[in-house]
Amino acid sequence: MSLFNRALLIAAFFTFSVSAQTQQCEPWQGWQVFKNHFISDDGRVIDLGSKQNITTSEGQSYALFFALVANDKAAFDNILDWTQENLSEGDLSTRLPAWQWGENSDKTGEILDSNPASDSDLWIAYSLSQAAILWDERRYSILAAVMAQRIMREETAYISGLGLTLLPAPAGFEFKNDTYKLNPSYSPLFIYQQFSKLYPHSPWQQLHEGSAKLILDTAYKGVSPDWVMYSPAKGFYYDKKVPDLGSFNAIRVYLWASMMAEDAPYKKELTAQFLPFLEDINKRGYVPLNTYATSGKTQKRGPLGFNAALLPLLASQANDSLVMAIQQKLMVDKSFTQTRYYDSVLNLFGNSALNKRFSITADGTLRPAWSTECR
Repeated sequence: MSLFNRALLIAAFFTFSVSAQTQQCEPWQGWQVFKNHFISDDGRVIDLGSKQNITTSEGQSYALFFALVANDKAAFDNILDWTQENLSEGDLSTRLPAWQWGENSDKTGEILDSNPASDSDLWIAYSLSQAAILWDERRYSILAAVMAQRIMREETAYISGLGLTLLPAPAGFEFKNDTYKLNPSYSPLFIYQQFSKLYPHSPWQQLHEGSAKLILDTAYKGVSPDWVMYSPAKGFYYDKKVPDLGSFNAIRVYLWASMMAEDAPYKKELTAQFLPFLEDINKRGYVPLNTYATSGKTQKRGPLGFNAALLPLLASQANDSLVMAIQQKLMVDKSFTQTRYYDSVLNLFGNSALNKRFSITADGTLRPAWSTECR
């Protein structure tokens, strides 16, 4: 390594150390940038550059979480109101939000795909449940409980050999001969833990166990797939339509695992499972774009958001030099935070987790820094 590059790493390390100690209590600049570039005045998260200026329930759900972490109640309510009015026909308690909304040929906004997405529904319900506690707002609590009940009723199935399982949506993922298409990244285990605590008379703990099995069993080579097929006769398997590729979906599996408390159930098992992937990243110096679940092979260079998403997990393995190098790259090239929605989301999650802007306890309770350290 040249003296110049070494100096840059030292400077990055100093910046990282200071950031980790002070950023958690300062106004969240990253959230402000995200709001300015991706969220309309009426609370709609826009995937810039998409053909129909689309909005997804995913974008709305993540923005609710970020607004809560930022202690930005005005933005939270704005995003919630738009979601309820436009994706749930005015009432989240009676209709899970449609997955996709966008502009038609007349530039009029409408629902493009009415099928809900279960991961987005989980994140909305989770953010509402935590907002109810942190901001002492009873209406959030009621809405969260009703949504959680609907998720359990409409978006889960008992699958032989797997147990209670989250389906990606109410329709379109269950096939003949008891065959299912599943997505490991749809299941942040800490949300199930929290719902087990908040709603003890519903089978959230069963869903937690089945989801942990899904994540661990499909990542036996150290990397997670985007999608996987399952049937009691075959177990987990792949085919031409559903290959073992892991990329834009799977990147979230590692992110959600890194956000879990060290003493949370399955945290040690997940971290150990992903060690081969972390070792590959260390050799490469960056996070790959593609992984292959059956072989563990990796391929190509991932976007900056992928690197940001893996920061907390890399830091947990004391991989300081790589963390510093990625941090430096993210500080130098910030253009994606103004143009690329998904990379920006991964960046906000990864850096806010790394810098302790929030933490999540073993039972899934959200602890934003503003509610504890910054008082």
